[in-house]
Amino acid sequence: MLNTSSVHTLAGERTGKEPIIAAGGICVMSNPEPVHRFFDLFIMGDIETTIEPFMEAYRDLRGAKRDEIIDKMSGFEWVYNPKQLNVSYNDGGTLRSFVPHDFNVKISRHKKKELGTSAIMTDKTEFANMFLVEGTRGCPSRCPFCLLGNLYDYICETIDPSVTESPDIGILGGGVSFYPGIVELAKRMKESGKNIHLPSMRIDEVPLELISLMKDDVKTLTFGIEAATERLRRFIGKPFTDEELFEKINAILDVKPFNLKLYFMLGLYGETQDDIEAIPELTKKIKHIMVKRGAKKGFVGSITVHASPFVPKPFTPFQWLSMDDTDNLKKKIGGLKAAFGKIDNTYFTHESVKFSFLQGVFARGDRKVNDIVLRLAEGVGFSRVINESPVNLNFYTLRERNEKELFPWDFIKGNIGKERLFKRLQGALTHLG
Repeated sequence: MLNTSSVHTLAGERTGKEPIIAAGGICVMSNPEPVHRFFDLFIMGDIETTIEPFMEAYRDLRGAKRDEIIDKMSGFEWVYNPKQLNVSYNDGGTLRSFVPHDFNVKISRHKKKELGTSAIMTDKTEFANMFLVEGTRGCPSRCPFCLLGNLYDYICETIDPSVTESPDIGILGGGVSFYPGIVELAKRMKESGKNIHLPSMRIDEVPLELISLMKDDVKTLTFGIEAATERLRRFIGKPFTDEELFEKINAILDVKPFNLKLYFMLGLYGETQDDIEAIPELTKKIKHIMVKRGAKKGFVGSITVHASPFVPKPFTPFQWLSMDDTDNLKKKIGGLKAAFGKIDNTYFTHESVKFSFLQGVFARGDRKVNDIVLRLAEGVGFSRVINESPVNLNFYTLRERNEKELFPWDFIKGNIGKERLFKRLQGALTHLG
């Protein structure tokens, strides 16, 4: 966007008449360093608690010089001005220190229950004419791989179906399966003539009564299984057994022969070939249940399995762990494609290994990867960028971190302390045997 405008791409090159470029959102709240050269300021917090005081301060400074405005706006404890922080590195490439050493930014939290809703309704969007409600923020399960659940406290919106004339209401959020009174809400929506639409749900938590209430509105249910073996599911914080999974699937399909979409992760720390081969085997068993249930109702749904490479995130217990090598991930995906090609009425899709690798670089990268962002934005090919980069990007993805390593995002005061996160990592590792 900056490249196609009259605004300099690098913050340090902008002059007095150019606009102040600020960024916010969960990605920069967790680690702004890979893009620190492109923004004048980062708003490190929820929009409900930051945008009003930020804009009021900006209005009060109108007419002042650009640098003065930036300096004054940097006075908020939740505003990060990259120019105020310098970093030094050890010979091995890890961070040595922040300068000043006590520099910190505090994330501003929205504590109230009022969350976001659609402001504009149009048929020119992915969720055409659907009224969207942020039903939850955060997630109480705090799975050790999940940024959302670990960076945010869990809060819920009180949803009133009468706030919109749209017949379709979509509830967004990572912890919707834990929404208190979700069944009662669905009943109120049905009574008011509304159709309820939900995101991927946690299969061991979603109430069967909710499935019954949704059966006329949806054809496909989406669940995050994440791992096909009990050992790995315990490791990632989803400790339901195979038997419990099959019992729940059986009960769900007794309501209606839904299509199912199942999410899995590949390349988890401690993963073995047996864990990979278990994905199609588990799917076969679920398909058997679908055939058994569907035969009685005259319809058998399909199964779509979607696999995503595991990407360690900041502010999670798994931030110390390594990501799987791209060649390994490609082999695993190739094996799964072949396996699912032999299972009728199932479909296999996957995230791009290339883009997952880049996500891994940017998730835990430092200031040295700024040039990677810049070159990719200029249209330079991925392979060329990787080959010509003076920085070994595997340093950010394949390397397991030391307990005491200083991370690029450690100046940000998160929701859970670093010592506590590491303790939770040690607890999770015990499940790998």
